[in-house]
Amino acid sequence: MNAHAETSILHLTYTLVALLLLAGLSFGLRFAQLGGAGIPVALGIAALKATLVAIVFMELLQEKVTVRLAFTAGLCLFALMMALIVADVLTRAAPPLQAPPGMAERYRG
Repeated sequence: MNAHAETSILHLTYTLVALLLLAGLSFGLRFAQLGGAGIPVALGIAALKATLVAIVFMELLQEKVTVRLAFTAGLCLFALMMALIVADVLTRAAPPLQAPPGMAERYRG
């Protein structure tokens, strides 16, 4: 085996260990009472894991510029879609609540 392959295997192993530790941290923080900081912390851990996967396993740093551009375009479109979904939810009027079928008051005469 050449030095590049050994380094690559070593980097992959370190990345795997880091991903497993981050997954364990994410699981452990599930039981912590973080209050309003729970969701941002969980999203930060998820973003870090996604970054590790993209850089190491997908080898985006070693790819051609066109592949990185396509990946970035996909991320931008995903962000645009999420922004439009959030805007749609925030601008909707609350629907009137109605009784479910079969739960309406009955005439007992």
